[in-house]
Amino acid sequence: MKISKYGHRSFGGGGKKSSARSTMFRKKFSVGDILQGKLINWYQPKLGWVVIQDLELLASIQTNAAPGDILTFHVQQLYPEIILKEINPDHLNGQGVYINPAGVTREFVSLRASFQSQASSIFKQINKERIASAEKRKEKFLSLLEKEIKTAVLFFKTLECTAKLNSVLSSTKLYYMPWLVPCGLNQEIVLKTRTDADNPDNSFYELLYSLDLPPAVPARFKVMYKKPQCGFKLLADDPRLRSLLEPKLKDSFPEFLGTEHIPPHIAGGILSELLSG
Repeated sequence: MKISKYGHRSFGGGGKKSSARSTMFRKKFSVGDILQGKLINWYQPKLGWVVIQDLELLASIQTNAAPGDILTFHVQQLYPEIILKEINPDHLNGQGVYINPAGVTREFVSLRASFQSQASSIFKQINKERIASAEKRKEKFLSLLEKEIKTAVLFFKTLECTAKLNSVLSSTKLYYMPWLVPCGLNQEIVLKTRTDADNPDNSFYELLYSLDLPPAVPARFKVMYKKPQCGFKLLADDPRLRSLLEPKLKDSFPEFLGTEHIPPHIAGGILSELLSG
């Protein structure tokens, strides 16, 4: 039997007793089930005895649990060996389905890349028309997308990933709106909220809009809002982009707070920013 949080680990021994427990476990549970077990005691560091519905099992435990703590497991495999994965209960959505944020994030990035490649003609058309209004660009985007079924499928699969992530992330939300800057690649919007339950007006909102401008120049816009004040910064490392955008932003927006270099922790976009939230 294997029970683990990250990776797999086998536990030998147990003889007929262990075999009987495995048989009973397979009769009671199915792949995909979410189970809770109580830690009875530690067998050795990172290895302890847990009880899952009257079945006593030896489990690999990576959290700093104490005897008596309730742990959550996801049934990944029943044959040829039983494999459970210890999971964070916060990663169960409203229907009790386990969402692995790291796995869904990787899926989002992969689907986004496929969609961008497939939708290049759509974005070229929008750029060519130089549509000033973001709402009008969205309408044009959806109109062109409607004519390309395969591209539309990729787009909505990408959005499905954002929905999955948002279903388990309480204070962080991901949005994908590629029509905002049609020439930009790898776009993503991450909104973090620090809510003051006693005084909602005291809540703080931080939005990071990430994209790569052609040919491959990273740019980030960091927007901060706390009622009644709002401000934003341009984060960019390319000196030409900084010299081009900074004067225009300074002249057009009193909320502009200046330009900074892109910090390492957000250089990679969603893979770093979303999962660090």
